[in-house]
Amino acid sequence: MGLSEKEKFNLIKPLPDGWPKDEKGTPYLKKESLLETIDWNQVKYASFSNIKSTKNKETKVLLNFQYDKTINRIYNDIFSFARKAYDFLAVTTPDYSAYTNMEPCQIEENVRHGLWVGAWLQYLGIKVIPTITWADSRTYDICFNYIEKGSVVAISTVGVSKNKKQFIDGFNEMVKRIEPSLILVRGKPIEGMDGKFIFIDFCDTFEISSEYEQLSLFQMDRIQILRKEED
Repeated sequence: MGLSEKEKFNLIKPLPDGWPKDEKGTPYLKKESLLETIDWNQVKYASFSNIKSTKNKETKVLLNFQYDKTINRIYNDIFSFARKAYDFLAVTTPDYSAYTNMEPCQIEENVRHGLWVGAWLQYLGIKVIPTITWADSRTYDICFNYIEKGSVVAISTVGVSKNKKQFIDGFNEMVKRIEPSLILVRGKPIEGMDGKFIFIDFCDTFEISSEYEQLSLFQMDRIQILRKEED
């Protein structure tokens, strides 16, 4: 008995027809120009953990900061996820791991998974906010070079306090290459960050029950402009 069409798709993991990609097949994500026209001070946030129960999706950005084994459910069933995510104002790509103790090839695979998800979501008409992760300088090309300049992006500062220099070095390179128009930050500011931000106070996106309304999960500050101090 042969493979079903779904099984073939999940085995091959093709990109949408004609989608821009490099010679290795790594997809590029397009800038979502419509995201520059909304009032970000009015935007609310939801989590993958309670995607089914979230109400008023059209006013919320769906954040996908989860453990890899959890967000792999998005990668492994992209069309099911897209149906659930379609009504959201925008959706971030999965926040796959990128740590210095990982082999660069592992990080490259993780980043490609996130880009693949983003490409399909954009193709299906969902506004996408790329989640940017990085480790050391060896990972900058794969982590930063596939996002169109001027995009709204998302990052996390949770857990970076023990290695602030590495984080800031990568952050500065990300800003240099992508020139993001706005950065959504899961976590708190880190000294040395420069740009236009919305900081999202992370509470507990991993274990919150889906039966609860997403009212207290995140608290959003107004847009903040941070500038590095001159030496």
